Amino acid sequence: MGKKTTATAQTHDAESNGQITQIHLGSHRIAAWYASPYPSGYQHDLYICERCLKYMKTRTALDTHACHSGFPRGRKIYEDGTASVCEIDGKQELLYCQNLCLLSKLFLDQKTVYYDIGSFFFYVLLARTPRGLKFVGYFSKEKSSVDGNLLACILILPPFRGQNFGQLLIEISYELARRDGMVGGPEQPLSPQGFHSFRAYWRRAVINELLRDGSTKIVSLARLAGRTGIRIEDILFTLDDLGLLEFWRGRHIVCIANETVRRVVSERWIRLAPRMDVEGMVVRSPSTSDCDSDTL
Repeated sequence: MGKKTTATAQTHDAESNGQITQIHLGSHRIAAWYASPYPSGYQHDLYICERCLKYMKTRTALDTHACHSGFPRGRKIYEDGTASVCEIDGKQELLYCQNLCLLSKLFLDQKTVYYDIGSFFFYVLLARTPRGLKFVGYFSKEKSSVDGNLLACILILPPFRGQNFGQLLIEISYELARRDGMVGGPEQPLSPQGFHSFRAYWRRAVINELLRDGSTKIVSLARLAGRTGIRIEDILFTLDDLGLLEFWRGRHIVCIANETVRRVVSERWIRLAPRMDVEGMVVRSPSTSDCDSDTL
């Protein structure tokens, strides 16, 4: 997730690099925050097809663009009453994923995949609207990460922020990891905004696990990691940040009364309800259906 600055500074960054200053996507006109390596000749305003993410120089080009691409793409892995998430193989949908990365770099300062797209999966988030499905964001993940990274880049487009879509994608990334028997976390470094989002998830997941059974219990960090999918160093940080970490006989343990945990929840105004509906997760198999062909 990109480093957040003021809107004026963000737009100036794009202008000073002779790059895109704003994009037109569906009914939204969105100011660019950072420069993105679009081909030379594409400057200032950019018009983008909502279905295939093809970029064009003029409104006329967009209006006459006959998009025959299937939409949405990929394999559906999640669906609820408000959103769907599709898993897209970067190797199979190379052009679409390249367009996605170029678009996301306009809003991400630090990390975006450009060249090795085929080694990543892209999880595209589509919001349900009266007009059908609408692209609002995504996260990417290496197909094979030696560092245990569950997520590389994550983006929610500016018009759709503040609706907990980012939390939905983070929860899905950890749910996929748990189903694969993995423990991990986001690729480092995290921007301040990214850190804030992940900290909110870590707090919610760890506290819900601590409250799951019993009034007082001793839980090892390894057990917490196995149940949540969160790596131990992130659990350690979360417990220490909340004042819930204890050290006993040379090792860290969690030995906490539920009343103490609930007091912390109340004092810190921690939201415990998940954004993701676990029943909305689709079991992945060769017979899993493609994403619904809702129209824009």
